[in-house]
Amino acid sequence: MINVAMLSRWHVHADDYIKEALNHPEIKVAAIWDEDHTRGEQWASEQGIPFTENLEEVLNKEDIHAVIVDTPTEMHRDVIIKAAQHGKHIFSEKVLGLTEQECEDIFTAVDAAGVHLMLSLPRLSADYYVYGQQLADEGKLGKVSAVRCRVAHNGAVPVENGQGWLPPHFLKKEGTAGGSLIDLGAHPIYLANRLCGEPVEVKAMFQHVYDHEVDDQSAVLVKYESGQVAVLETGFVTSGLFQLEIHGSEGVYIVEDRHARYKNAETDGKWMEAELPENLPSAMSQWIRQIQEEQVPFITRQDMRRLTKVNELAYQQS
Repeated sequence: MINVAMLSRWHVHADDYIKEALNHPEIKVAAIWDEDHTRGEQWASEQGIPFTENLEEVLNKEDIHAVIVDTPTEMHRDVIIKAAQHGKHIFSEKVLGLTEQECEDIFTAVDAAGVHLMLSLPRLSADYYVYGQQLADEGKLGKVSAVRCRVAHNGAVPVENGQGWLPPHFLKKEGTAGGSLIDLGAHPIYLANRLCGEPVEVKAMFQHVYDHEVDDQSAVLVKYESGQVAVLETGFVTSGLFQLEIHGSEGVYIVEDRHARYKNAETDGKWMEAELPENLPSAMSQWIRQIQEEQVPFITRQDMRRLTKVNELAYQQS
C-alpha cells in the first residue's frame, strides 16, 4: 500500500485525482495539505482525512511515500523539488513547469532523490488517440505531415448568477501563469507533440472574449523539427467539443468527440469507422506500477518537457 498526501485542491482536477486514488486498491490517501488552509481543512473534513497545515510537516512524515500535486501552476517547481528532496514519489497535474529549465531542475531533483515522477496527460491513454497513433506507427497514413486538434469547454462563459463553473482563481494571472492554453490547451499540445516530435517554432494568438485577466481562448501553430505542422485550438468559452485530425501522405484519421474514422489507400479512399481498442492504463496507474514494479510508463519526460516548451514559446509572444 502506498500512502499518499494530496497537496492542494487548487486545480479543478484535484477532486478527480483524490477520487481515483481513493478507489485504487494500492493507494491510501493519508494526509491533505493546501496552501489555502481554509480550503484544505474543508476538503479534509469532506473526505475524513487528516489535514496538516505545514507542508514541511507533511513531507517529513516517514509513513507518507508519495504526493499528488495540484497546487497553483506557478508553485509546481518548488513544491515538486521539495517533495523529491524528502524522498517522495510525485504525481502532478499538467504542466510540469513554466519553462524547460524548470522541468530540467525537477528532473535533476527527482534523479538525485531516486524517486518516480508522473505527469497527468490523460488523452495519451484514450482509445481514440491510441488508434490514431497505431495507424501512424504502422504507416497506414503514409508520412504524417500535419495534425489539427481542438479541446474546448464553456467553463468561463458567464451565467446569470456568476462567471461560469471554472473557479475564479483559474482566470487570474496570479498562480496560473496563463489561461486557456497552459491549462486546457495542454491536451492538444501533448497529443501533437507525440505524433510530430520536437517542436522548434510556435506562433500564438491569445484572446480575451470576456473580461478575464488571462486568455480565455487561444490558438497556436507549431512547427516541428522533422517538417510537420500542428494547428491547435483551445478555449474556456465555447461549447465542449474534441476534434483530432492526423493527416498523412496516404491517408487521414479524424475524431469528433467519440466518432472516429479514417481513409487510406487500403480503403480505396472510402471512409471506414474505427474499431477502437481499450483505453491504456491511466497516468496514476502507470505511476503506481513504476513505483511498485519498476515498470516503465509510456508517459515520458520528453512528453513533459515538450509540453512546457510549446507553452513557453507561445507565452513569450503575449
